[in-house]
Amino acid sequence: MNPECDGNSTHLSVLDRRQFLQLGAAGAAFLFAQGVHAAEGAPATSTHGAFVELAPGAVEPQGWLRNYLSRQAAQLGSQLPDISWPFSASYWDGLEQGPSWWPWEQRAYWIDGATRLAIVMRDTALLQKTQIPILFTLQHTKANGYLGPAFFENPVGDEHRWPQLVFFRSLMACAEAHVGPVGIVEAMQRHYLNDPADYGLPERNITNLEPMLWCYGQTGNTKLLALAEDSWRRYLAQVAAKPDSGDLGEARVFAGGPIHAHGVTYAETAKLPAILYMYTGNPEYLRFALAAQQRIFSHHMLVDGIPSTSEWFRTRTSLDSHETCDIVDHTWGWGYMLQATGDGRWGDRIERACFNAGPGAIRNDWKALQYFSCPNQFLATEKSDHNVMEHGGYMMAYQPNPGRRTACCGGNVHRLYPNYVSRMWMRSANGGLAATLYGPSTVRTTVGFERTPVEIVQTTDYPFRDSIAFKFEGQHEARFPLSLRIPAWCRHPQLRMNGELVAITPRNGFVTLDRLFHPGDTLTLTLPMELGRTSWPYGGVALERGPLVFSLPIQEDWSTFTVPDYSTAAFPGYNANPAGSWNYALVLGSEALENQVKVEQSTEELADDPWSHPAVTLSVAARKVEGYTLQDRTNQSDQLFTPPLPDLAFAQVDSETEKITLVPYGATHLRVTIFPEIAS
Repeated sequence: MNPECDGNSTHLSVLDRRQFLQLGAAGAAFLFAQGVHAAEGAPATSTHGAFVELAPGAVEPQGWLRNYLSRQAAQLGSQLPDISWPFSASYWDGLEQGPSWWPWEQRAYWIDGATRLAIVMRDTALLQKTQIPILFTLQHTKANGYLGPAFFENPVGDEHRWPQLVFFRSLMACAEAHVGPVGIVEAMQRHYLNDPADYGLPERNITNLEPMLWCYGQTGNTKLLALAEDSWRRYLAQVAAKPDSGDLGEARVFAGGPIHAHGVTYAETAKLPAILYMYTGNPEYLRFALAAQQRIFSHHMLVDGIPSTSEWFRTRTSLDSHETCDIVDHTWGWGYMLQATGDGRWGDRIERACFNAGPGAIRNDWKALQYFSCPNQFLATEKSDHNVMEHGGYMMAYQPNPGRRTACCGGNVHRLYPNYVSRMWMRSANGGLAATLYGPSTVRTTVGFERTPVEIVQTTDYPFRDSIAFKFEGQHEARFPLSLRIPAWCRHPQLRMNGELVAITPRNGFVTLDRLFHPGDTLTLTLPMELGRTSWPYGGVALERGPLVFSLPIQEDWSTFTVPDYSTAAFPGYNANPAGSWNYALVLGSEALENQVKVEQSTEELADDPWSHPAVTLSVAARKVEGYTLQDRTNQSDQLFTPPLPDLAFAQVDSETEKITLVPYGATHLRVTIFPEIAS
């Protein structure tokens, strides 16, 4: 690498597009020739964070998690470019023009997500698809180093460098995993050091600090760090001078009040000072990042683990919803918070969102998703969007591209679970390894200051069951500190080493064993899951167990529709109308939940698709509420909406108590999660 970029042209050792297309899927295996699991060259610059993420591909999903990603790869993950515009157009791999910046943003989301999905799944056919726009863009770098579409190289208007952030993350994944073209770091570095754009404004430009600082971490070029810090200072100064856009200014962040900002923009910006902290050690950056995140948790969090962000931040009622992009972008940002702080609570937050909000917004067959999803959604049709009516009402229907022209969620959703897999393990600052997120998987990496290769197989049905086994495979013994996350919801964890109980004292959400590990050693971590209840506005109550939130599933009456250019007969849109009851209030008293709620745990082997066949359910007492029906607020008989919680002081409640069965939130498409409550 050339750490002092001089502005001269950068040579890229890549195939031309014609040659690449002639390779075919089988020939594309060359992209994995260096072995993604071994792609862990040390960056030029160390960080001040507690953890450093491994290269994509170092962690390989297994079990139910692999099956879930396999469905994604076989369905929308690979098929989206054949189904819907703008994914079907040649943004990033042609000379496509207009109408603005957003088609490049939307297709770039898919390129990044599908690239990471291909890497973690070793899917050469999918990787071949995503390499076409990557190769084209690198081969069409401008003489001044500009990397991206000519359409907005010299734009008029705002947000003109936002698409680079989205696309450059796919380049970062390829460079870290050592797949595809070489010369990526040099090309990105040259772009940033020669780009005349002001990264302080327009507001979204500042998000480029993420790839900019990544380049600094790879090269050690202090010009990149100086550019990032100067851009952040100018950003703060400029948003402070603009009251209407200053919600991430220092005064508002440290005041700690509710957020008045676009959810995705806030999520992508709020993580930046945590990354700055990792590369500078300046505690003021971390203080800012923590304060920015705390506002989310204090004012906007919903039960499924994601804040209410139906475009802009909202309140916390049973009808408040979130954009699917926000599930992806908030969990991505929390991953940086985990790296910066080493605090296991960030892993708790990522798991809660990925095990509840994520699958709760996606059809189990990975053929459609929602733009907006909600803890309480009794129907999900083209006309049932109770959030933002000016969008036309169709944003809650399940569709391959649920926003149609506003196609961000259809692309961005593909980043969610590949990112989860890649961040399941991280390297600790002391040469150790940390299990940061849980699920069936295999990690292949190096540990200790001698970089000893290790392979650890994680066998588990988590989050549906509470036992997690770590078996040391491979050929080498290794001494290193191994940290395991202990979720904050778990009060009585147990750890056994080769069957022998180990005394543990969690600190900062982790327990650490510093010892010599031998091939064949097995660690078994048990995380007993207790029932919990949470209270919500207007007398609402919800039940949870461990990382899972539970909902009453409403039987769906599915019908399909197609929209030209956005769906097909094979991948249609889906209207889900209710074919079952939802009008229940839970009957709960003050005694322990264990005496009121029965946990039903299947003893059979976990299903290949545990979201369709849940291994754990809850049985709880409930009564029906009369008049708790779909809401008609437009006086149009074909346009109905999920209603708010009823006021039981004015409602007729049946005297008969029934037992209803709740399932994991992610196992539902239509559901009740926030219930009215009757005190027993």
